[in-house]
Amino acid sequence: MTHPNMRSTALLAAIAFAAIPAFAAAQPRNPMEPPPLAPVVEGNGAKAPPAQPSAVLPDAASAAIGAASKPSPSRWRATLDRLDTDLRLRLLAPSDPRGHWLAAQFDLTDIESKVKNLASARVDAPDNRLYLASLAFACMQPTRPQLPACAAVDRLADWAIRDAANGVPTFLLGFRALERGQADAAVAYVDEAAAAPRYDDYWSEGPQQWWGYLRPLAIDIDPVAKAKAAATYALEHDLGWTRALHLLCADPGGRSEPMRVACAKLGTAMGERAATFALRRAGARIAEIDAADARSRAAARVQSARILEASARCTLAEPDFETAFESPDSRVRTRGVDEFDAWVSAQAKDGEAAACERVVAAARRR
Repeated sequence: MTHPNMRSTALLAAIAFAAIPAFAAAQPRNPMEPPPLAPVVEGNGAKAPPAQPSAVLPDAASAAIGAASKPSPSRWRATLDRLDTDLRLRLLAPSDPRGHWLAAQFDLTDIESKVKNLASARVDAPDNRLYLASLAFACMQPTRPQLPACAAVDRLADWAIRDAANGVPTFLLGFRALERGQADAAVAYVDEAAAAPRYDDYWSEGPQQWWGYLRPLAIDIDPVAKAKAAATYALEHDLGWTRALHLLCADPGGRSEPMRVACAKLGTAMGERAATFALRRAGARIAEIDAADARSRAAARVQSARILEASARCTLAEPDFETAFESPDSRVRTRGVDEFDAWVSAQAKDGEAAACERVVAAARRR
């Protein structure tokens, strides 16, 4: 169990999809920096100017990114390792929806156990969209034969129907249609997804799931260690949409012109309206890859740079939980736990990007 710098988890999430092989070819050489806005040469040799000035990544954010990318020594390491062992034993037999969802996060190699746990969470808490989405993502993993919980209900369609305003399950339906050779249906789904009012994989709710379980847990462990564990486990949550989005909209193997047009619209919309910085950044990259001309491509690059800048400013404005948790002063550590609790609740309620915008706005007013 590694323990990253939690102050930078927002920014790490924003760039996390860049490290996934399915998106590697679509990323700037250095994903820590916004892409350059060099003029794009058109077929006639003319140079199209950038749509608007590039956003600038704050220098302080680069240091935060560097620190966050490496495990840091912690006074709580032994406690965290002991807690990890205890949790894995406790979650072998979960008894409530949250417990089943958490247990599924430990099922890294056993897809059958993972699906069973997620199906139990979904059935016992039918209105929880995180459980709904998690089960849909798990059932997208091909198995032979198809697992009973996935065969009984079309879990992806179930998510799309019950979360109709969310464009993520809709473009995933497009990916599935493409896999089945239904090219026209795939384009129609992507086009429909581009008109969605929001995009959410519910990654932002993961920290609250862990914290809501760990904070009241009757175990002789300091609340600081519980908070650090909650942040660490949540950061390890998979982004289940990356491969699908890549194959739909970024695969160099070739896309039809209708799909390229639909993907360009989807990318721009995701860059503007997604709930997480990872989804926004992926959307902006898709908009750039599928841009119709140099001006649209430059606008997408500006959007990508501004998304990265916004996530960096959030990293700098949010409370520095890591420093507080490592403080020798118990009062500082207690305050850090309270701030972490408030931040986790805000992300779960509003989504990562919106919660970050509020943090930055509050910091500017001070």
